[in-house]
Amino acid sequence: MTTVIVDNALEMTLRFAKVAILGATGATGKFLARNWSTRGVAVRVVSRSEEHLERAFPEPELDKFPADVLDAEATRRAVDGCDLVFDCIGLPLPRINDHSVAARNIAAAARSAGFHIVQVSSYWPYIPIVSLPVNETHPRVDGPIPARARREAEDILLEAGACVLNLPDFYGPDASISILNRALTEAAGGKTVNWIGSRDTGREHIYVPDAMRTAVKLAVEEKAYGERWVVPGAGPIALDQLVEIAGTHLGRAISTRTAGPVMLSLLGFISSELRALKPLVPTYTSPITFDGAKLRSLIGEEHSTPYEEGIGATLDWISSQPKPGG
Repeated sequence: MTTVIVDNALEMTLRFAKVAILGATGATGKFLARNWSTRGVAVRVVSRSEEHLERAFPEPELDKFPADVLDAEATRRAVDGCDLVFDCIGLPLPRINDHSVAARNIAAAARSAGFHIVQVSSYWPYIPIVSLPVNETHPRVDGPIPARARREAEDILLEAGACVLNLPDFYGPDASISILNRALTEAAGGKTVNWIGSRDTGREHIYVPDAMRTAVKLAVEEKAYGERWVVPGAGPIALDQLVEIAGTHLGRAISTRTAGPVMLSLLGFISSELRALKPLVPTYTSPITFDGAKLRSLIGEEHSTPYEEGIGATLDWISSQPKPGG
């Protein structure tokens, strides 16, 4: 890694020789890997499953390294020789507390080897949301287990000097676990779109390629490290606007169904996924927006893909995927 002075100012721009991406087979990891690779940077993609790595990354130039980051020694080997490490790990809610285990292993490896860390996180550590728009000064106390678990992992890495990105709920190609993607998948399949909360509640989302472009820009800024950065999306969108955009793209009407806390509690009896989500339901039935003033002060104004464009591209990607059993 080299450090370059820009315009004889005090700001420093970092250049990296090799980047490791942990949790690489998710949407954020895939976009990051290809972004860095096109810049001529060597990229190591890390995930527990060698099979998943081979399927997600057919490119021969990518260094595919199967490893379980819940194992300290495996983590050390996975990041050996790299000067920048992205934590893109996204564990299912029943295993949410393992984020702190992974964070400790990454932090320990960084203290030994001296690499930079960028953590791709969510806004959950700010839950319960008490004021809008959410920014870096928002309280980070109490909240349900998922919020506290993500907060603990962030704090571990921040203490190790990481740059922490707090993203809105994201969507886009490959974002299979996204709430918005799930709704678009239902729409693309001709099914009723199920939505948490009322149809007129606006919630801000971010298109994954936008978020990862910002992650790369922050990674090369020396001043980004040891700080949290709230990354805004394209503004709030409500269900009615979502189905209007999707319906126009698909060329047909879309039926919808909304569910509040009581209905979701009843559905939780038959769905383990909904049971795990229950502590977060009050957040997902409320409006949310994000303030990017701090981010703009460092890297300037960022482009946000309009929902019309992002939803259309996501629907095209969903439609291109092999059907189960096909």
